[in-house]
Amino acid sequence: MKKESIAILGRGKSLKKYSKFSYLFNKVYIVGTFHKEIRKIGIKHFKNKEIIHVVGRSDWGWRDDLDKKLNISKVQTMYYLYQLKKKENKKFIKRFPNLKIEFLPEYMTNRGFPLVSRENIRKYSRKYNNYKELCFFFEQNFKEEIEEGIKNNGRCRYWPTNGVFAIDLALMENNDKDCYIFGIDALKSPSYVIYNWEKKREYNQEKVKNINKNFEVVSDLIIYHIKELVKEFTLTEFYSASNIIKIDCSNWNII
Repeated sequence: MKKESIAILGRGKSLKKYSKFSYLFNKVYIVGTFHKEIRKIGIKHFKNKEIIHVVGRSDWGWRDDLDKKLNISKVQTMYYLYQLKKKENKKFIKRFPNLKIEFLPEYMTNRGFPLVSRENIRKYSRKYNNYKELCFFFEQNFKEEIEEGIKNNGRCRYWPTNGVFAIDLALMENNDKDCYIFGIDALKSPSYVIYNWEKKREYNQEKVKNINKNFEVVSDLIIYHIKELVKEFTLTEFYSASNIIKIDCSNWNII
């Protein structure tokens, strides 16, 4: 019997392939502000599915009562409740009225990376071809940096993006299902749709240079982290709509 499948939807260009496969899924994880994507793809491709909305602190809720037309079982964050009750974060919770907000689950507290700098993760990931060994190395050798990172960032673990967190979360919650990934293109493709705040954003040349440099670092971490998840969940078949992320594992497939 063919295994059930789940889908994780990011905002990259490869999201356009989702509608072709949407009939396969009863459960879908969507990442970030997403109302324009649903309207462009068509709400029929999301009807009668359990939807987990994975968000960060900068993401927004739903427009035009879309949340009332969908079966959103929870809004999932990578933070603890006390972090989002701080004064500067109270507005975040108000963006999702009448929806159940879930905080970092117990089974995710030792997932992700310890809170060291992205540059250090990138540097040492080239030396460690094993994610767990890399994390152990950081925990043994970067204790002060980790403590400072927790204090400054208001969270205890780090995922390169909400999309990577969503993949990790989905695998932990559905390790008996195959995993389809759409719109997670390692920051190497344009967004599937553009929001007004993206159109209005203007950068001087120095800012563009810094942003591109940051994207390059994060892109490397996305690919490394997803590769390690594919190696960890050997019984899961992965199907990526993006041909940007290339992983030499027998359970990694491009669609």
